[in-house]
Amino acid sequence: MTDLPVRLDTIFHEVCNARGDLGPGRVLDVGSDHGLLSLKCLEEDMATNVICTDIRPDPASKSKLLLEQSGYKTRSEVKVTDGLNGVSVRAGDVIVIAGMGGLNIIDILTRAMGGLAEDIKSNIELILQPQKSTDLVRRYLADNGFEFLDETVCKDRDIFYNVLRLRFTGQSYSLELRQVYYGPKNLERKGKDSLTDEYLEHLTEVFTVRSRGNDEIRAMLQGG
Repeated sequence: MTDLPVRLDTIFHEVCNARGDLGPGRVLDVGSDHGLLSLKCLEEDMATNVICTDIRPDPASKSKLLLEQSGYKTRSEVKVTDGLNGVSVRAGDVIVIAGMGGLNIIDILTRAMGGLAEDIKSNIELILQPQKSTDLVRRYLADNGFEFLDETVCKDRDIFYNVLRLRFTGQSYSLELRQVYYGPKNLERKGKDSLTDEYLEHLTEVFTVRSRGNDEIRAMLQGG
C-alpha cells in the first residue's frame, strides 16, 4: 500500500469520511500531486475510478505512469487541463482541490459548479486544502451555499495545513469574522484538540502582524 506524507494522508482521511456519506463513487483529484492520493484511494477502495487533472503536462504524465504501472489503467484517467475543464461532474463524486492558492480554488469551483444541476451539486462533497487566502475561500463557500462538514489541521515538516470538507446545500449564510479567519469547525475544536489549538495560536500570531495594515483583521482580534 502507498504511504502518504502527512498532508496527503490527512486529505485521504477526509476522502474516507466523504465516502462514508456518499457511498461508492469517483474521486476527482485536481492538481494531483503525481497521483499519490488517487492511487491510495484506489488501493483502499475509496474510489470506483479516479480522474486526475493538472494544468502542466509533466506532473500529469507522472500521475498517468504511476497509476498504470500500479495496475489501475482501466480505473483511472489523467487530463492535462485547467481545474475541472472538460470533466463532467456526477452525483457521488468527491472533488479534491489541494495544494494551490485560494483564489485558484475559487476560480475552479466557480467554473465547475456554475452549470451543474442542483441534484448533482447536493450529492457531491468537496475536499479543499488552500495554501493561502483560506479566509477568501471560506467566504466564497458560505456565500454560495456550501456547508462546512469538517476542518482538519495537520502539520507536515513544520508547516500547518488546513483541510476543509463541504457539501452543497444551496442556502447562503454569513460567517462571523472569527469563523472567516480561523475556521468554524476549528473554533469548535478549540480546547479539545492540541494540534488545532497550536494552529489557532499560530494564526493569532500571523493575524497580529497583519492587523497593522488591515482594519478588518484588527477589528476581529479586538472583538475577541
